Amino acid sequence: MKKIIVLFMAAVLLFTAVSCAKDTKDANDADAFAERAYGHLLELLKIPRGSDNEQEVSDYLVAFAEANGLEVIQDAALNVLIRKSGSKGRENEPPIILQAHMDMVCEKNSDAVHDFTKDPVIPIIDGDWLTADGTTLGADNGVGVAMILAILDDKTLSHPPIEAVITTREETDMGGADAFDTSLLKGKRFINLDSEEEWAFTVSSASANYVTYTISVEYEAVPDGTVAYTIKISGLTGGHSGAEIDKNRANANILMGQLLGQLSTLDCQIAAINGGTARNAIPRESTAVVVFPEDKLNTITLAVEDTESGFKAMFPNESNLKITLEKTETPDVVMTVPSAETVTDGITRVPNGVYSMSEYIEGLVQTSNNLGVIQTNGNTVILLNMPRSSNLAEQDELLAQMKELADELGAEYTLDSLSPPWEYKEDSPMRDKMVALYKDVFGKEVEVIAIHAGLECAVFAVKMPDCEFISIGPDMFDVHSPDERLNIPSFYRMCEFLVKLLEQI
Repeated sequence: MKKIIVLFMAAVLLFTAVSCAKDTKDANDADAFAERAYGHLLELLKIPRGSDNEQEVSDYLVAFAEANGLEVIQDAALNVLIRKSGSKGRENEPPIILQAHMDMVCEKNSDAVHDFTKDPVIPIIDGDWLTADGTTLGADNGVGVAMILAILDDKTLSHPPIEAVITTREETDMGGADAFDTSLLKGKRFINLDSEEEWAFTVSSASANYVTYTISVEYEAVPDGTVAYTIKISGLTGGHSGAEIDKNRANANILMGQLLGQLSTLDCQIAAINGGTARNAIPRESTAVVVFPEDKLNTITLAVEDTESGFKAMFPNESNLKITLEKTETPDVVMTVPSAETVTDGITRVPNGVYSMSEYIEGLVQTSNNLGVIQTNGNTVILLNMPRSSNLAEQDELLAQMKELADELGAEYTLDSLSPPWEYKEDSPMRDKMVALYKDVFGKEVEVIAIHAGLECAVFAVKMPDCEFISIGPDMFDVHSPDERLNIPSFYRMCEFLVKLLEQI
């Protein structure tokens, strides 16, 4: 009941904040559209929709379409295609494709009591910002879905025929986009609503891969005279492994590997190590269960404190970084010294962070890797990586280095390709019109950019080579982390822009 009350109060606050954010009190089509979009976003926040848990939200979208008398198709991958006829007098125009993904990254603070499989996201208003109560907000990409739903249930806006494609599993392997049958689409203009910077229209993105190391480990009995402690690294900023990989944010898994390597010289042995929750999120927390001689507790405590200070010096932006030692139940076994060395060697030697920057686009990361997850699973330790690149030759170079390291470690190496790079097209009348329209509406230029993160446009572009693609969206920050926040006035502006775009396109 408490959560229901909080959610209701947050909804009231949200609509109040939205009203205050308007430049004028005069209602118009854009305002009405934005309010409906916000309403749809609030409804989406109530529905659990982590990747691979999309049945409920997919069914919700189907029911929405049916309730509005719209043609709808739900495929085996739970993707949803909704068709809406053009407004009066525009029924025979070429259709436009609007696309977003229904799933979200499920990250929460360690003290947040939240079950992403059943609990609603609790929205919080902080000035012009919408955020959540200790969890990811899911504005990535609930915002895009909400905008699409507001268009689909609108009865007044002028627009061409709409083909709305809402996909699944974008945040894991882009499996929904990969499985979608594009022969169902007639449109040749494709607008993705999954960008996170209002000032930039995205026209190119990096490839993405999954690289998995599976390291076999051996165990031995816990030595006599030892005590067991849990080491926890927490308080890091985290964030999107594409958008924030160049922000000098610490990776909790890498720090843990470095710390355990140092402590091994003090006869500290590892029983288990686990960290991170998703390959595409820079890990904010990592834990390890260790044992060491009881008479070395003070020495190890001092070493941990010194290491924490050193890490803070290396990462001045990570002011909340914290390493804690907490006594725990003694495990049955610990890794042998050679096995532990192999594990820490793999963690500290795997390429992580920015690998190279683009020679042609200032400030653009060209190639990177994120060690997003470490899992101790029986007799194996698994390292889950997500390398990205906008340069195919350098992508192959990085993957070759990662494979070579796996061979040196004696680890099983698995490579899964998620999406190709989305290549820039010099000729795009739709892009040019949208850039000009933004300046006409808001009186300022918008940039056309490439990004290091992955977008589903890359997957669709391979299957639809004759289609024009662009990605837009309002200002959002720290997505894929509990600090995720949406700028409300920016959302309003992008709603206004989308209304005018559909009127004029």
